[in-house]
Amino acid sequence: MKRLVFLSMLLLSPAFAQDVFKPLFNGKDLTGWDGNPELWKVENGEIVGTTTGPEQLAYNQFLIWRGGKVKNFELKAKIKQAGNNTGIQYRSKELPENGKWSIGGYQCDIHPAHPNNAMVYEEKGRGIIVQNGQGVVIDPEGRRWLASEHDPVKVDIAEWHEYTVIAQGNHLIHKIDGQVTIDLLDFELAKRSLEG
Repeated sequence: MKRLVFLSMLLLSPAFAQDVFKPLFNGKDLTGWDGNPELWKVENGEIVGTTTGPEQLAYNQFLIWRGGKVKNFELKAKIKQAGNNTGIQYRSKELPENGKWSIGGYQCDIHPAHPNNAMVYEEKGRGIIVQNGQGVVIDPEGRRWLASEHDPVKVDIAEWHEYTVIAQGNHLIHKIDGQVTIDLLDFELAKRSLEG
């Protein structure tokens, strides 16, 4: 059984007051969110997603925040997970042709393998773009250039950790507990996303 738990989710965007994070989850119910009720619920002030395994779903389904599109932002979420992997989708678009609650776009993976934890994976797109411990530049033709390397940030995903996604224009940064996992500059105009 795969179980994902969100304690809190906060968003900072230039559209909001200076340096004030806006809570995306009220701690009580899924008001403002849309997802398969067989998979998502609130327990003890936490968003909980549970599946029995890959055979349960014919396609990936996500819990979707219905608060509107955002462009430049900083998102913080406290997460723990038991099971294989999941992720935080952002700057994504819905793909109803695949099924309800299907989306594609950038994803900050929550994954038990350290190189894949807090990497950038593009769901229904370019796949793995940059792994934990890397800085990558994607040029206009889609070629990937390794700009920097550092030791991957290593954590046990079964424990609570704060995942951060910073999106400013074509510059994406992911962090775990304040430590940078990836740094991406995406210049591929035809495939990148600047809002969602």
